[in-house]
Amino acid sequence: MNLKQVIQYLIVFIVGGFFLYFVFSGIAWSDLQQKLLAANYYWITLGMLVGVLSHYIRAWRATMLYHPMGYPIAVKNSFYAVMIGYMVNYIIPRAGEVSRCAVLNKTDGMPVQKTLGTVITERIVDLVILALLLVFVFLINFELLFNYIQSNLSNSNSTNAASNIKWFLLLMGILSIAFIYFFKNKLTRFPIFHKILQFVKGLGEGLMSIKNVRNPFLFIALSLSIWLCYILMMYFCLFAMESTASLTWMNTLVVFAIGTIGVVIPAPAAGAGTYHFAVMQSLLLFGVSEGDGIAYATIVHGVQMVLLILIGAICSIPVFLFSNKNKKT
Repeated sequence: MNLKQVIQYLIVFIVGGFFLYFVFSGIAWSDLQQKLLAANYYWITLGMLVGVLSHYIRAWRATMLYHPMGYPIAVKNSFYAVMIGYMVNYIIPRAGEVSRCAVLNKTDGMPVQKTLGTVITERIVDLVILALLLVFVFLINFELLFNYIQSNLSNSNSTNAASNIKWFLLLMGILSIAFIYFFKNKLTRFPIFHKILQFVKGLGEGLMSIKNVRNPFLFIALSLSIWLCYILMMYFCLFAMESTASLTWMNTLVVFAIGTIGVVIPAPAAGAGTYHFAVMQSLLLFGVSEGDGIAYATIVHGVQMVLLILIGAICSIPVFLFSNKNKKT
């Protein structure tokens, strides 16, 4: 491990540690324990099952990228790789993708560099879906988010101000796109714009690679199904606590979107601290107390962590045996 990697991991643990301290520093542990014990784990179990289904769909979708490269990998082996990748992510931040590639190399002999290419394509597709979801949630709930931020300025004009800002941002976005289109040749003289352009170009190339799969429409449908399962998982888990059971589907979208941002922020154990903070803050929007929000985030994150580590460990057994079998052969 070089110095750069050490610094990266150090930053990840500092960020996670800061948010964990911020969230749990002033909490009454006996009250949190009572809330955890009082939760209805039937709904948590149902949510986790939907979450596992999303991982199976992810594994299925991945095989559609492997086939055009001449590697007809079974969904079962792809599922093993996905689950082991999630397990490793909880142990070593951001290392799940590499371990996933290593698993497929052991089970099916697929070169790691080719698997990494498909992982990048998957990430690009997921990034686009997430971005569209965030924009949708932001526009639909702009007044709610604006009024929450401006809660100390409670006056009758706050709603109108929020609406005006929303349309102003939309107009500025359209004008920015038009400006970039007409003046892109001059803007390319600036290094930062060139880097942004290369990044956007990379996204486009990753998305266009979908056309190489046998059934692009199925690939897109599976991609959307993955995120639908993610949202359903959170929606079902909300019924586990009395304080969150009354939240609607649209409320769930807001909590999910903000919670996903918490997961994206680099932190150990796949969002420990950052996820808790983001979910707690989002639930405050709908009148859920800070204590109940922390309890809900702790349950969902904790149960999911235990489940994915357990499934990943179980999936490691056939992969290990399969690998040994290949060596004997």
